Amino acid sequence: MSQHAGTRAVSALLLLIVGTLALATGWTAMNYRGGSAEEADLDDREHASGTVQECEKVGPVSLSGVGYWWKCTVEVNPEKGDPYTQVFNGSHFENDEVGQTFPLASAGQNSSTWSRSDIGGNNWATMVTALGLIIGVACLGVGIKRVFTG
Repeated sequence: MSQHAGTRAVSALLLLIVGTLALATGWTAMNYRGGSAEEADLDDREHASGTVQECEKVGPVSLSGVGYWWKCTVEVNPEKGDPYTQVFNGSHFENDEVGQTFPLASAGQNSSTWSRSDIGGNNWATMVTALGLIIGVACLGVGIKRVFTG
């Protein structure tokens, strides 16, 4: 193996490690983005109430990222339409909140995704999410390309 090939292999491995860590960080930070209470334009969003039915703890690695999180089933009662159940990952609700009702707002116009409207958003977590996902995908892409081209 030439010195160039060895350097290329090491850089590919480092890119894969950094990419995986950045992706995991961004994915996990999504859970800390909070709700929508501080957003000024909630008036144009659909509103609902959500009653927590049950929760289960997931982790240490799950669709919510790295760590232990509550995955809760919530009955959503929109102002317009029939009630239905929705699963909220990432500890948006917790086990000690089973039976309690919380205000929800749609994530945007014509969206079927809801966020809590009784807690504010977290712009730092949103920024870390975006940076982690972008850097993670970029590093993994370059790292994978280096593995296969050389």
